[in-house]
Amino acid sequence: MLAPRKKLWSTPTAAINTAARLIQLTADDTMYDVGCGDGRVIIGLASNSPCRKFVGIEIDEERAREAEANVEKARRDGQIPERTSITIRRENAMEVDYSQATAVFLYLVPRGLKLLKPILLLATDQSENEKGGDSSADRSSSQMRTSIRVVTYMSGFADESYVMKETCTVDHQEGAAWPIYLYHLERNHPL
Repeated sequence: MLAPRKKLWSTPTAAINTAARLIQLTADDTMYDVGCGDGRVIIGLASNSPCRKFVGIEIDEERAREAEANVEKARRDGQIPERTSITIRRENAMEVDYSQATAVFLYLVPRGLKLLKPILLLATDQSENEKGGDSSADRSSSQMRTSIRVVTYMSGFADESYVMKETCTVDHQEGAAWPIYLYHLERNHPL
């Protein structure tokens, strides 16, 4: 289990805004939201960043349909630019190929972060190996992708140093300040 299932918690808008500041999406990024739930993180990031490719991963079929419906509504309402690609995939996050991901959002329990981290690290190596070839031009382009930027909400990676940390307050819990971490998971990182 990557996320708690007894009660589904959606990411608050304040956390999405903080995550957006930390991860600094660009037009060249491919952003994955693991456990995308109702799609609010993808919608929020797609409507306020230059990134044009988003992938939501959701294991629960009903939640995945809800995310798809919310994305379509946001498109109709003009929140999401036309040229932005958003795909919601109903999959087990542990079986996803992340080799195209340059940025990832995670709102998972600590055990889920621990289980997913090696898979994300493997994706940096897969990305390098997919380039193939031995020419210096090939080596140069493959070296451009040395890490995946990961933002986690509420919990951080227990054995990883974060690049930045901010806290956000949420309307539904007066006085609470929840952490959001930015990590750069590096290629050839010891597992």
